[in-house]
Amino acid sequence: MAHLILLESSPVMLAPWHSLSAHVLGNGNSPFEVANGKDVWSYAELNPGHSKLINDAMACDARVAVSAIIEGCSEVFDGLKSLVDVGGGNGTSLGMLVKAFPWIHGVNFDLPHVIATAPKYENFGSFNSAP
Repeated sequence: MAHLILLESSPVMLAPWHSLSAHVLGNGNSPFEVANGKDVWSYAELNPGHSKLINDAMACDARVAVSAIIEGCSEVFDGLKSLVDVGGGNGTSLGMLVKAFPWIHGVNFDLPHVIATAPKYENFGSFNSAP
């Protein structure tokens, strides 16, 4: 869970808390945008280090959650031929699932800058959600 802690304790993610009260009181911009000048996804696209931190944190969480799903609920994947992970990040969740259930073809669907750095896995394709 180290990556998740590193993400949430980074200055980029802590700064929005200082703008939370203004947002609650009616400021239209998100606290992240007020603190960092862009929404979180635009910021990540322009800051590869932060994008990697997000992807590593989500992958960290996925390794715990998806392992439990595979062990405890494998029957939900019976008969499934394909699976699309929208916002799938670097493909950790989907990679674990197609490895555990090799009859499934997976599609990882995310932003272009995320897909560009995602590792290639067997049995699934990667697609970006923007031209």
